[in-house]
Amino acid sequence: SRFILIILFQIALANVSAQQGKITQLSSPELSEVLVNNKATLIDVRTRGEYANGHITGAGQLNYYALVFKKKLLLLLKDRPLYLYCNTGYRSQKAAEILAKNGYTNVYNLEHGIMEWDLYDMPVVVEPDAKPDTENKMEPDEFYALIQSEKPVLIDFYAPWCGPCRQMMPVIDRIKQEAGDRVFIVKINADASKKLVKELQLLGVPYITIYHKGLKTYENQGLMSEKELLSLVEANFN
Repeated sequence: SRFILIILFQIALANVSAQQGKITQLSSPELSEVLVNNKATLIDVRTRGEYANGHITGAGQLNYYALVFKKKLLLLLKDRPLYLYCNTGYRSQKAAEILAKNGYTNVYNLEHGIMEWDLYDMPVVVEPDAKPDTENKMEPDEFYALIQSEKPVLIDFYAPWCGPCRQMMPVIDRIKQEAGDRVFIVKINADASKKLVKELQLLGVPYITIYHKGLKTYENQGLMSEKELLSLVEANFN
């Protein structure tokens, strides 16, 4: 009967949900406590370069952007807790979702990534072959001098690995080119400017902010559309 079919369908859905498992979000202090008290399987899903420039002790590395990432990820054992992290929590969340959909039931994600870990002054391991990123690097004293400008300044905090940052970059470049001196735009590489990122307590990129004479007049964390960026410029740089 139709009633029996509905019941069977609901049971099937429940079984799928159970098989997909649950993803638990952790803060940096919570993950630190886990690592002290347990032998955890910890996976850094960033690129090799990011990993070399500073990773959590004991972490393995699988590059989220690699073509074989999913295949390698699903080789991890299902009978033990898995802890994932990246820079901001975005890539590791996507990786955690892959695991959950494939029957892993004990999956943990460092919600705000290693950027938050750094804010807590927690230890990281830097590899001997590390090559620190220096492009668009800015120190705190340079930043504080910059924001005292008489003209409003739009600051784009980005990272080379950040997908949304790469989406916004051509629009910001075009605005900078077309507006000329009317719009003062500065790009800051968050990966290269760790002291500044820590001082400003930034937890993610892209992060767009506007300062005028030392005062912050606007901020937004996350992807902005071309329309939103153009409207922002029109409202603040006329």
